[in-house]
Amino acid sequence: MFSIRHQIRFAATLAILAAFLSCALGADLPQLRISLPPGMGSLPVALAEEWELFEEYGLVVDLVGLRDNEARNLAIYAGDIDGMVCDVTLAIMLASIGADIVITSTAYRSEGTGSLALLSQSYFDIDSVGALLARTQRGSDLKSIAILESSDIEYHIDTLLASLGYPVDSDKYYSYWNDMLQLAAFLSLGAVYAAVLPEPYITYLNNLLPASTNMSLVNLSDFDGIDLLPSIIVFRRAIIEEKTELVERFYAAYREAVKMLNESSREEVISMGTSEALSLFFPGLKEDSVPVGIMDSFQIPHFLQPQMLSKKEYENARLWVAGKHDKWQCPSYEEVTTDYFLQ
Repeated sequence: MFSIRHQIRFAATLAILAAFLSCALGADLPQLRISLPPGMGSLPVALAEEWELFEEYGLVVDLVGLRDNEARNLAIYAGDIDGMVCDVTLAIMLASIGADIVITSTAYRSEGTGSLALLSQSYFDIDSVGALLARTQRGSDLKSIAILESSDIEYHIDTLLASLGYPVDSDKYYSYWNDMLQLAAFLSLGAVYAAVLPEPYITYLNNLLPASTNMSLVNLSDFDGIDLLPSIIVFRRAIIEEKTELVERFYAAYREAVKMLNESSREEVISMGTSEALSLFFPGLKEDSVPVGIMDSFQIPHFLQPQMLSKKEYENARLWVAGKHDKWQCPSYEEVTTDYFLQ
């Protein structure tokens, strides 16, 4: 895709060697600024930082904490961050409005059901998707389903409703949020009828609510039969063209983190990564504040090594974005993807 693609491999190798020598001599390491959303796809990056793997590969990664989804989008658009883990639909939206970003790989791909759920509070007495949609009348301030804005979640809930034969009417049924933690909190307080949440929020709320109140969550759907899009890693095009060797070091450390994560026992991962995971998913929550027994319920998923986002997945998401924004010029798969860092 890039004119430098076949010219930089040797230069990048020399740069990595130079980085090791610089590290040994105590010189300052080059830096990348990466922002992570509070999702499973961010876990290997967060743990690579916690385990100091980036430094081993001659790189400092500054993890920029931005809980607000909109703030993260603005940061990559303005060039305040170099890259981020994000959703496929979000990457297409950003590229469609002028953000010069490139999808460099997948981050996390769910290998089964249960990683995403449509949840409601038991006291609402809602036992089906149809009963949930019947709660909302057009013009009502309280919508049926709360979702994270500019995310694959809307793509997935649209797909679910269509598969069940219900009309997809976002103006009527959806309320949009920018903060996943805030969304989970409002669901736990019963301030929304239902919400679509990923792990680890599903497990956290399922354990937290019965321990603190008489409330419980009702799982209206776990999206069984729906092909969930993977989370992806994107970088600004200027970074992968001008600082290619830094992105290569990033991926070297990232692959090592995935390997360590998959080879470690669940207990080892929780012991080594609890503080980093809490700061990622539940900022402000300290280890001694986690309700007793909740950590025992978390399942650590298997992470695949980074792969190319498939063209089929991209095209499905692109058509969906184009349908939502008919005046946008959504870029083609070839324009916004590269497999250079996967070779």
